[in-house]
Amino acid sequence: MRRVFFALPTDPPLQSTLAEVAIGVAKRAEGRPTRAASIHLTLAFIGDVEVARLPALVAVGRQLEGAAFTLELDQIGAFRRAKVAWIAASVLPPALMALQRSLVAALTQSGFDTEARPFAPHVTLARHCARAQDPMVLAPALPWPVDAFALWASGGGRYDELGRWPLLTG
Repeated sequence: MRRVFFALPTDPPLQSTLAEVAIGVAKRAEGRPTRAASIHLTLAFIGDVEVARLPALVAVGRQLEGAAFTLELDQIGAFRRAKVAWIAASVLPPALMALQRSLVAALTQSGFDTEARPFAPHVTLARHCARAQDPMVLAPALPWPVDAFALWASGGGRYDELGRWPLLTG
């Protein structure tokens, strides 16, 4: 079994910047910062999947088409009950929402269940926060040019990329 999800991976410069932000947020919230290599935005969480079914997930990723877009990360906040601090965009690009809807539809059509919770796009900055992160607005926003999405497996405190697919530009 592998615990899998589709996500937007960050490029190394943004990953480093977000890791620095995560350290500051974790310190204020008395939590554990997200490691740079683990920074992502989850599009669809699938959960535990038999290894034999992983090729079907790769096929979903390979067949999906979406447009590239830019996220302007400008809000820091928290999911208090989950004890998680996050960063997100106050304005969600239509291409992000279309990609996520298409992905969930393709997964459902291929026989995979996804979370029933409404899609709340965010990047987790810190976990196990003893104090809630007060909402903050970042100015200027951190621009995130999104040009790909990926299938990841998690386990043992790390993520393994199982596939990555480009988004259409222009």
